[in-house]
Amino acid sequence: MKKWVWVVATIVVALLIGGYAYSNHHATAKEYQAAMANGRTAIQAKHYTQAESYFQNALKRRLNDKPAQRYLTQTQRFVSAENALSDLKFASAQSHYTAVQNTTNASDVLVTRAKAKVKLVKGIRANVKQFKKILKTASGQNLALNYGQSNTTLDELFNNAKFRQKYYKDLYDQALALRKANNAGQSAATSSASGASSSSAAASSSSTGTSTSSSSASLTSSEQSAANNYSGSNEYTVTQKEKELNGKTITAAQINNARKTINAAGGQADAMSDQDVRVALQTANKKNMSLTQYTKEYLK
Repeated sequence: MKKWVWVVATIVVALLIGGYAYSNHHATAKEYQAAMANGRTAIQAKHYTQAESYFQNALKRRLNDKPAQRYLTQTQRFVSAENALSDLKFASAQSHYTAVQNTTNASDVLVTRAKAKVKLVKGIRANVKQFKKILKTASGQNLALNYGQSNTTLDELFNNAKFRQKYYKDLYDQALALRKANNAGQSAATSSASGASSSSAAASSSSTGTSTSSSSASLTSSEQSAANNYSGSNEYTVTQKEKELNGKTITAAQINNARKTINAAGGQADAMSDQDVRVALQTANKKNMSLTQYTKEYLK
């Protein structure tokens, strides 16, 4: 009798233990499935940190579970890629996105997103290469003191809408600094040129004054008076119209005869240039005066 009691008791205990084990296993399986489902939902919503937590929880329910580990690793790589892109580390970002893209038997959502990001990063890296080349050219022009040309080259960057995107912030800041340096260089060059021009003008004026004084010292009082009264133009600045009287060119013979008339009327024709004589003839004609009358009234 006692033997049967022990047999029955043993069976009951075994059933209880088995039932508990089955119940616990069933509960763990449900928790695992829930964690995996929640992780996939979090990925769909782009809540990647939450997704990582769910997959880690799934691994606690099933140690070394390969599906949970694949999802977790894929999600972590995608997060690393996103962080690298934000930090403008494009090579690292492309590497991580490619790894996510090549992951099989995991999140198809992440694979699709990674493919798009790989394409984006490749385009960014190509643009960076192009922008750096243009910036290098502009920098070389700045070093050669070709500030205007450097700014023209920089305009290729500033007129490109993509150049203002966040991915190129470092290059954009460099371009702004270079343009500022170019503008400062142009201002300095302009100021220097103005100063040099003023100095040259002053030196020229001083030289002219010295020359005039020297020339004046060698003139007689009569010649000096004539020189002071001289108001003619240099021959090389005279236009054809200014050489004409009533539409006809004033000849050399007419100029010589006019000089004689001016001298005879008390003027100083020898101190006058040919154009001064022409002007005297033209003005006298406009005033309806003879050259003799004009000389006596205006040239003495």
